[in-house]
Amino acid sequence: MERGENVTSSISRYESYVRADPGNPLLWLNLGDLYHKASRLDEAIACFERCLHDHPEYSSARSQLASVMLTQHRFQDAERALRHLLQESKPDSSLYFNLGLSLYYQQRWPEAEQCFVNAQALGLTSPDCYAYLARCRHYAGDTTQAIQLCQKWVDAARDAESRGYLALLQMDHGDVAGAAKLAEEVLRSSPENTHAALVVGTASIESQEIARASEQFERILAREPDNARAWLGLGLARLYQQQPAEAVAALEKATQLLPESVGIRVTLGWAKITARELLQAERIFRDALEIDHNFGEAHGGLAVALALQARVDEARESISRARRLDPNGFGAVFAQTVLLKIQGKDQLATDILARMLQQAPRLDGKTLIEQIEIFVRKNPPAPGRPPGNGRRPVGGA
Repeated sequence: MERGENVTSSISRYESYVRADPGNPLLWLNLGDLYHKASRLDEAIACFERCLHDHPEYSSARSQLASVMLTQHRFQDAERALRHLLQESKPDSSLYFNLGLSLYYQQRWPEAEQCFVNAQALGLTSPDCYAYLARCRHYAGDTTQAIQLCQKWVDAARDAESRGYLALLQMDHGDVAGAAKLAEEVLRSSPENTHAALVVGTASIESQEIARASEQFERILAREPDNARAWLGLGLARLYQQQPAEAVAALEKATQLLPESVGIRVTLGWAKITARELLQAERIFRDALEIDHNFGEAHGGLAVALALQARVDEARESISRARRLDPNGFGAVFAQTVLLKIQGKDQLATDILARMLQQAPRLDGKTLIEQIEIFVRKNPPAPGRPPGNGRRPVGGA
């Protein structure tokens, strides 16, 4: 089939071919591939199953079936089919790559990574393989190796998607200035690049260009309403703008999307405090500690919530735990400040906290909201599901 051939007309031709020669397995394979390209998935499956019914020795039809399952997001079914194929045939790079996809979208990152490594060892050199390896390393928290792999992706693909993701990795690695420079370059040529926009939005918060940060996050969410990192950034922007109700709403959405992210929960807890919802803030910090009991800032935030309720003994206990885990944590320091100020006056303490969001309670001169932003950047949520769910599996449509 010629590359520029119209899929619809090709389908019509091959439909006539199989009517004339229904016993030809290659015709069923080609027609199934065309249906897959046209997103006529049930018809694609029927073609591959017809091929296997008449010619069960055609393992390529089983591979194509697995590719359709990936497109249908039937990742567990695809995994079973691909593992069976790998057991009964010699190692094949496309089978390992597609198995990696099935595991990746089940969020089984280490297993997926090993499959992509196996695919490369068998000769697969596509940019997508480097892309998924970089993402797996990102999920593992290894930004150093993720950057190295992403650079190979950039070198192979030379596109905005790879460069935008490289900028995101650089930011999560701590090089915010370098990441922002690269992200700005990407956005000039590709203004809809989500990863570059996340970087520019986060860097804008750090430089206190809040209007620009809000614009970037809002544009992302208009395209991708389930982008957790954009909701997190928007929540931080609203905290800067002293809009606690809006900050809470944004951070609650981020928490729903990434419920295991302790960093987002801690930030939501602070937003609840600024909204004067102290019991809810306490619950959120306790929920964070259920996920990670050794997270110092969750103890510090809990200390603040307790102190503002004049529960002095409990607050002191949380302060002590927070300081053991992180002597420089801002939550514990701020909770101690509250205990020294409130003298049992809950409402006054809450008002003091709200005002201090734009003051510098510590000797290093950073405001509390700046401390929150720095904390979140140093403890970013998992990157979420990167784009690629609709990527074409190797050997499929």
